[in-house]
Amino acid sequence: MKKLIFLLLVSFGTLGQESKFLFADSTDLYQKFNFPEAENIREALSNSQNKELLKSFFDKFSESFNSEKQYQTLLNTNVDEWEMNLFDTRNQQLLFIRSPEFLKKPYLVKHLETEIKYNYWHLLFAYPVLRSNLDTKMKRVVSLPSVMTKGFKFVKNDSLLHFKSFRAMLPFYLTYKNSEEKDFVKYSDMVKSTIDKSEFAIKTMNGITLDYILGVLLSANQKYLTPGPTRYIISQIENTNLQKEFKGPFLDKIIESEKVANLKAKEEAIKPKSSKGKASDSPHLTDLTDKIFDFSKYKGKVVYVDFWASWCGPCRKEFPFSRKMHESLSEKEKEKIVFLYISIDDLAETWKNAVKTLELGDFEHGFSPGGWGSEVVQKFNITGIPRYMILNKAGEIVENDAKRPSNPETISDLLELAK
Repeated sequence: MKKLIFLLLVSFGTLGQESKFLFADSTDLYQKFNFPEAENIREALSNSQNKELLKSFFDKFSESFNSEKQYQTLLNTNVDEWEMNLFDTRNQQLLFIRSPEFLKKPYLVKHLETEIKYNYWHLLFAYPVLRSNLDTKMKRVVSLPSVMTKGFKFVKNDSLLHFKSFRAMLPFYLTYKNSEEKDFVKYSDMVKSTIDKSEFAIKTMNGITLDYILGVLLSANQKYLTPGPTRYIISQIENTNLQKEFKGPFLDKIIESEKVANLKAKEEAIKPKSSKGKASDSPHLTDLTDKIFDFSKYKGKVVYVDFWASWCGPCRKEFPFSRKMHESLSEKEKEKIVFLYISIDDLAETWKNAVKTLELGDFEHGFSPGGWGSEVVQKFNITGIPRYMILNKAGEIVENDAKRPSNPETISDLLELAK
């Protein structure tokens, strides 16, 4: 009987059309977290008195929370007019919920204040992103006047993820701030765009907020992604439910779409193109000029091999230490020690762009096509990167899992072998 009464009360207090402006729908990754707070919030907002107040609010302001309509409007509005309209509407909304009827419901007022605040920022950050995406001829992302964004400070507070307007803001904020860091130059490579955004998120966010936005990035860019960066981004998600969401059919689809291309690239790479025509026990690699080579190229020298990929953040963190080691060598020592970077990126173009962007041109480079299915991964049983290996002058592997560049003992090991 008690259960029946409870169900009747909840049913009586259920929100109507205005619920779509407050709660996640079935397509929102927020649902995958299974937050117990979500139902508590819904119940708190859905009692009969709150229901009537919310109805009065959204009867008046529903259009400003209708994302699709707002996105269409911003495409035909100049930025100053857009921001002024957002500012005026926000103030009207805040004034509306300070009426005596609303102030009797502090929980409701606080909730709406947060939704109003982040809806303003959501639509402001959406402006440059959507305008730039609309015009494919534009080479740069539209930048907002600094006076418009100086009042915004990103707060690392996981409770904000329960607000729909905050979740709507996140991808636009991330895209804009990452673009700002890249001097607003538009990406031509969507894989690199996704990797850079994920790295920016990892650097500036944490907790379930980070998990959520990484999930949004994966979902939005599935058709562009390749297996390597996808696995890396998934590995940065801590929430178990969300990890499962992307480790199954989502990743399988990406792997399948790349399978044929990777097999072709692998077959091309292992064709006998050596000028000496001799078979080699070492893996076949492609250099930056698309020529095939193997480890025999460096016989007589000590080789410090760095297995990496453009999407690997920990790999990039080690590069300055490699450079420092290289710069510490004398000219004579540089003739005896080679730094060889072998990429397991899924695409050669992505690898070449990363070499240029990361300014690694001073070193030796090789590409092993096929990502995690590449020849070097299989041959050396590479299960994670960065991974390092050392070959002696005879071309023999003396350290299959060598110390990192950041380890001060690494340079000593190389110099000892070079004697």
